[in-house]
Amino acid sequence: MGKHGVLIKKGLNTGTFLPQVATETGWDLDEFLNQLCVQKAGLQLGCYKDPNVEIYIFEAQIFSE
Repeated sequence: MGKHGVLIKKGLNTGTFLPQVATETGWDLDEFLNQLCVQKAGLQLGCYKDPNVEIYIFEAQIFSE
């Protein structure tokens, strides 16, 4: 949490949270994934448990001035 971003995909629905979302919101892993499903991918709570859902993780480099 806070190191990796997550992309979730089911059919045409996709959603992405950058790594800093976890640290800024204070969500635990379950809440983080649930909010990704609902807020970003437009899917139902718990969608990440569906075997037809694809989950990708990535690292991001944050640049500031």
